[in-house]
Amino acid sequence: MRSLLLAGGGLKVAFQAGVLQVWLSEAGLQFDHVDACSGGAFNLALLCDGRSGIEIADLWRQLRPLDGVSISLGGLLRGESLVTMKGYRDKVFPSWDMSWPRINASAIDATFTVHDRTTGKRQVFTAAQMDEEKLVATLSQAVWFPPVTIDANLYTDAVFDTDANIDVAVQKDADEIWVVWTVSTRPEWMPGILAQFFHALEVSANGTLQSDLDRIRFNNGKEQVLFEKEVKAEVLRAEVGTHYLALLNGDRLHRAVEAGVRAARSWCDERGIAYTPIDRGDFYDSGVELRFSDRLSGRIRGRRADAELFLTVPDSGEFVNAGRQRVQVSGSVTCSVLEGRATVEKGWADILLDADGHWRTTDVGGVCESDYGVDPTRKHMLYVLHLLTPDTRRRVTFIGTKTLTTPTVRGVAREAMTMSVRILDGWVESDDGSEPLCAGLLWMGFLDVARQLVGARASGPDLASELGGLARYGALFAGSLWDVAARRVLTYAPF
Repeated sequence: MRSLLLAGGGLKVAFQAGVLQVWLSEAGLQFDHVDACSGGAFNLALLCDGRSGIEIADLWRQLRPLDGVSISLGGLLRGESLVTMKGYRDKVFPSWDMSWPRINASAIDATFTVHDRTTGKRQVFTAAQMDEEKLVATLSQAVWFPPVTIDANLYTDAVFDTDANIDVAVQKDADEIWVVWTVSTRPEWMPGILAQFFHALEVSANGTLQSDLDRIRFNNGKEQVLFEKEVKAEVLRAEVGTHYLALLNGDRLHRAVEAGVRAARSWCDERGIAYTPIDRGDFYDSGVELRFSDRLSGRIRGRRADAELFLTVPDSGEFVNAGRQRVQVSGSVTCSVLEGRATVEKGWADILLDADGHWRTTDVGGVCESDYGVDPTRKHMLYVLHLLTPDTRRRVTFIGTKTLTTPTVRGVAREAMTMSVRILDGWVESDDGSEPLCAGLLWMGFLDVARQLVGARASGPDLASELGGLARYGALFAGSLWDVAARRVLTYAPF
């Protein structure tokens, strides 16, 4: 019997929706039981409502975080909570068209875990027992939301008790337990009350999960002394570049959904699990094209070099939402080692992508923990330009890279303005690590940056759309720099 645990993580569970698209709709995986804690309960409620994995992901692709925000002035004055769930009740749930009769009648063996403050114990509700009050209770996190009173009992988010209820899966007689985990495991301790509140949450949630996984390992190594049979666990864990609650921008939330899709497909590839990708490439189409220019100067093989590049974003909506920040590049690179002014015959650039890495997998005692290697706190830019030299018409490839890792504003600005260059023989699609014809560094000056900002252009259906496209691009750029350099203020930008 296979059980799926949809762990919490606040708004980070948008990533979880992307995983559900792949596991349920693309790979056709099936689960005999599903439990959810905290924010994961939203996804389970939708599943019980009859939604497929792709439908759940699409709902998150349309969600605007501000729709769920309801400041509680009375709660602030009384010291009860900072916000309420009124926005979710009045806007989000109706937009999702959830039906409690459908959820109550669901054939899925589903359980929702909350904490009963009155008894001091976990409380598990079945789909047949659920209603809006109990769903709200699953995400009623202390300080942020008020507790929910049901039949004289106070219910809250269970995260400080458990964020993945392995006990209920074992009670359901599961011998396979799959967990989608988005609570951060970064080894850091940021200053400030807000950051440290969530660090305390992470200590509790991660500590409880590891304790539960250790129990499974102990059981499997001691002739099933705890559970009377061998139990295997699969944990898909990721660092999601979204704050748990402090988020105002829907574009960043939607990128979390797409990150979940990419992670789940990569996870399936690692395990040889077949899936049929569902293309949502046009889901975010806005009809707004953006154009920018990059002017850089420096030296290649000790000789002066100048690059005048023109960047085109085919559609701003897809660019800022889909997590595939690729632009088209034209222009030229001028340097004596390139026989003068070499034109760009074909070019593209990936802008401000999260630094990629490899899966880190440990498989001990029947517990397989897989950490997705993408790091949202490090950004990478890659330019690939197919150049044609003016005299001999030689084909060469310009590979330009920028890596943003320094956690200071000055440091990350310097990195964003500095490009490392390698010139390769022939036209290639990527840097294969071969010996370059030449190499060097190019820089943007502050005047070049100012020209880039002033010279930005948009074309779309109307002026409002064009201004919106430019603003969204600016939010992505500024937010990406924040994720690297301003994490001591807020771990991830709210925009």
